[in-house]
Amino acid sequence: MADALPLTDAPDDDAVTALLAEALQAALAEHHVPGAVAGVVSNDVRHVTGAGVGHHELPRAVDGDTLFQVGSITKTLTSAAVLALVQDGRLSLDDPVEAHLPGLGDATGLDTEAITVEVALAHTAGFDGDHLFVEGARDGLATLATARRFFHPGTGWSYNNAGFSIVGEVIAAAAGVPFESFVRERLLDPLGMATAGFRADDVITRDVAAPHWMFDGAAYVLRGIGWQPGWELTPLDRAAGGLVASVNHLLVWCRFQWSGTGLDGTRLLTDDSLRRLHHPVTAEVRPGESVALDWFVHTHEVGPEHAPARGSASPDPSGPVTTIEHGGTTVGYISDLVIAPDQRLGIVVLTNATNGAAVTQSVRRTMLAELLGVVEADPVPDPDLRPDLDRLTGVYEHAFATLTVTAGDDPGTVVVTPSPRNVDGWQPPVTSPVTFGFSSPTDIVSLDHPAPVKVAHFDPDGDRAQWLLWEHRRAPRTGDVPGAPT
Repeated sequence: MADALPLTDAPDDDAVTALLAEALQAALAEHHVPGAVAGVVSNDVRHVTGAGVGHHELPRAVDGDTLFQVGSITKTLTSAAVLALVQDGRLSLDDPVEAHLPGLGDATGLDTEAITVEVALAHTAGFDGDHLFVEGARDGLATLATARRFFHPGTGWSYNNAGFSIVGEVIAAAAGVPFESFVRERLLDPLGMATAGFRADDVITRDVAAPHWMFDGAAYVLRGIGWQPGWELTPLDRAAGGLVASVNHLLVWCRFQWSGTGLDGTRLLTDDSLRRLHHPVTAEVRPGESVALDWFVHTHEVGPEHAPARGSASPDPSGPVTTIEHGGTTVGYISDLVIAPDQRLGIVVLTNATNGAAVTQSVRRTMLAELLGVVEADPVPDPDLRPDLDRLTGVYEHAFATLTVTAGDDPGTVVVTPSPRNVDGWQPPVTSPVTFGFSSPTDIVSLDHPAPVKVAHFDPDGDRAQWLLWEHRRAPRTGDVPGAPT
């Protein structure tokens, strides 16, 4: 039986649902993902459609109740759990994590006085946030003793999964119960998301989509692959990305971002707490993108030429539209969530394959354009830009690969070639070289990468770029290209 929902189902002949189904089926046909499900919530009405199957070997159609690993969308629940504790008076965003986890600084060497709860939630903690994934958390958070340091806490930005592992432990310490128990008590159960969970034991008796790898158009179920030892994420990773949930669950989560209420109308978070969650903490980390308490914040200009075209589920916006967004990636699952709180509109897309990002992007762009008049477009390289390539070329050490940046064959281009890092721990498969053009002297956009287009950003300061922001992670420059003049 599906969870109760504080939403009204759209009628069978609903135009928005038809548009959503059309967009999803077209994206699956183009990109050959085994299964996906998409949903829209608008003014408390939900529209849901599924396409394909949850398991290539045991085909069963996916629907709004099918469970997927939703990866880093979990972080938005972690941030909300923090604000619930702030409302309780048990936590402050300005608290140093050392105040709740005494001894962590001594065990790790991290500056846990400077790393406050807010700093961790905004991805400004300053160390390699994927270190636990790569090395495995054999010693718990103490494993971070050997994590690379990038910048002093609060002075830069780099996406940081381990920062949320720390926050999960802070929540447990402040609440007096494990992280997932607090999230269930204060968020999942009051919102009617009872069949969402963090452990295989919680969800195995339900309809769960399996993870897939796509190769030459064929689907292969993934087993025993990834940073985690089994299908579920470890307890230390759960606050960063461990939630297993359905589209119906996440549509309720979308509605919560403008209502703050549970199923019975009880206030779970105040309007002030919601505003605090959604308000940018960082300056732009990429053009047009800033970061709140984990939420990525975008402001979109909407002109008359981009008015909602058909089946609008929301009033026409009178000015710029602000969206709060988060994606999620685990081994074999790609998900996406985008919300326009002022317009009371949310869009969710979940897929069960490693190439699912092309599907999630296609569906979200169609629905944003048709329902809000928001037209998302890839950045366009400027063929006339001639940046100082000597300043940018070099070797950069990303969390998941060594990146060698060389001048491209065409003027004003560079090639980024990933190779395996010299580490003993887990690494994802190395991808092919990618050629980039420049949309600014420090921003690059891929020219030959399959959808979605890839973007990256170089350190703008100094005579030599000291880092490359790749997949939202800072990759420090570690040397020159072998054989290149210095």
